[in-house]
Amino acid sequence: MSEENFAGRTLVTILAVVAIIAAFICLLFGVLFIWGAFSAEGEPRWIGVGVVTVGIGLALIAFAVGALVYLRSRRAGATAGQPQQIVQQIDLSGDIGMEKLKCRECGAELAKESVSVKEGAIFISCPYCGSTYQVVEEPKW
Repeated sequence: MSEENFAGRTLVTILAVVAIIAAFICLLFGVLFIWGAFSAEGEPRWIGVGVVTVGIGLALIAFAVGALVYLRSRRAGATAGQPQQIVQQIDLSGDIGMEKLKCRECGAELAKESVSVKEGAIFISCPYCGSTYQVVEEPKW
């Protein structure tokens, strides 16, 4: 991702947040103007000011939401064709003793290349006897 692209997205995000804040302020004052027009000291022209202010607030919300949706669609489009890499890390607690891995069919010592993970399960493929099997973890209790 280029710095120019990142700076543009950051600027649009900041403008959208500022627009949302300004929109809520406009909506608050617009409602207050409309509400105040019906009070004893109110004037009828406050209704027009309130309606215009509420309209500006709604337009700012529409702008902000549109900008954020546009950024999200651009981000989704940019990563759609790229492959994703999933990395699994295992954190072992306590003392762990390492044993040599041996084929359960022929007893040959196996290298780490003989172990593979497919769909979340651990499989062993023996290069000597050709057997393939899934490792089943026994309960620890």
